[in-house]
Amino acid sequence: MERKTGSRLIPACLILLGMLLFSGTFVNEVHARQNHQDSIHEAYVHGRMHLWEQALKAMTDQYRHSPSDSLLYDILLAQYGLIGHYLEEDRDAEAEALLAEAEKYLTRLEKRPGFAVESMLFEAAFKAFRINLRPRRGISLGPQSSRLINQALDSDPSYPRAHLEKGNMLYHAPRLFGGSKKESIPHYAKAIALWEQELPKNQRWLYLSTLVSLAKAQKDTGDLDQAIATLEKALQFEAEFQWVRDELLPEFRDKR
Repeated sequence: MERKTGSRLIPACLILLGMLLFSGTFVNEVHARQNHQDSIHEAYVHGRMHLWEQALKAMTDQYRHSPSDSLLYDILLAQYGLIGHYLEEDRDAEAEALLAEAEKYLTRLEKRPGFAVESMLFEAAFKAFRINLRPRRGISLGPQSSRLINQALDSDPSYPRAHLEKGNMLYHAPRLFGGSKKESIPHYAKAIALWEQELPKNQRWLYLSTLVSLAKAQKDTGDLDQAIATLEKALQFEAEFQWVRDELLPEFRDKR
């Protein structure tokens, strides 16, 4: 009887050891993911985009060794933001290369349950990036992007990124194709209000970016005082936001 009881202890101990190892690995992966999110936020706030690039590389390396849906989403969100930065800096070759990579990751997200709205919004944004790179494609890709955004809004009208992408579409699209900077304002404002109810850690930089987009739309439509108040709100959330603190806010105040 004693020998039989002892034989049962061996697999039990192995199971416990396996559980401890798995728990430690999971904690390490969560901690790494949080560090990557912090690095991206710091990169955006301080204008140190090399940190963003390093974080993205680290995330893709981690995903190759230990894939997860949450990490896949973070990778796409980081790619989305970095492509936008490259386009603003006229680094079109880098933007196009990263966009091609992001589209491959998107095909994976589209297959994961619970990411239908996110997938639609990434696809809509990527089509808009394609238009930025090849304006002639706007005739075909513009309506496709718009339909995806509207589908996402219909599916989940309380999701902030759906309103952000609707605001972006309205702000940037030519008037002939339904663009309206004035109509972009309520969508940017709605996205901000929804984030203020619940702001995921990986979307802090996106919240700040949306405040900037709202301020620009307000300025462009003649409401400079409100635009300044919006930028001041961004600094209340993140006092070290250098782009707003050192450039945009002084520029807006000078125009008043």
